[in-house]
Amino acid sequence: MGRNRRREAMLQAAIGLFSDKGYHATTVREIAQAVGILPGSLYAHMASKEDLLYEAVVQASERFQEAVAPIAESPGHAGERLRQAMAAHIRVVAESPAAATVFLHEWRALSPQRRAMAVAHRRAYEELLARIIREGVESGVFRPVDEKFVRLLVLSAVNWTYQWYRADGPLSPEQVADQFYAIIAGGLLRNAADPGSAALPASADGEPAPQGPSRVAAGGESG
Repeated sequence: MGRNRRREAMLQAAIGLFSDKGYHATTVREIAQAVGILPGSLYAHMASKEDLLYEAVVQASERFQEAVAPIAESPGHAGERLRQAMAAHIRVVAESPAAATVFLHEWRALSPQRRAMAVAHRRAYEELLARIIREGVESGVFRPVDEKFVRLLVLSAVNWTYQWYRADGPLSPEQVADQFYAIIAGGLLRNAADPGSAALPASADGEPAPQGPSRVAAGGESG
């Protein structure tokens, strides 16, 4: 096996293990065993286990950017471009769920310097979505909304698919994106011109009823 092929085999083995067990729980010995070489032989191809994590994170980031950049940079209706971008993101997750898991979850295990570089990659990708949303607002396709919150909502929806989406399931990435986009674009309130101004249901004392806990309980998840 050539040097480049061996390095790629090591990377793919590491991605699978990092996704299944987590970066910290994965040992160099396990990566070596997955590739079929002695642990010491790995260091002919890398300086540390972290090299593989960083390469996995950057590689996944580049795949997301390559999928979405042509859509973000193209002309056309901002709503359709946003739907296409969401589908492209989900398609990358579907094609490489382990790599997406490492990119979205394990990147925090990087050293501070490399974590900062990973954050820069993530922000460059997020800016592609922000561009579509911003242009949608500026063109009047979207209502005047806070671009940051729309971007966070879109990313939360498509990123979380690595937890539940299955390529052999009943829906394609495009169909999932259609569902997400319909909810984001149309909202949930029926016949509400301005969802933000809709009155809250009243409680027994005439005051607006609380809509949920005021804070997340200790040990809970905020999503």
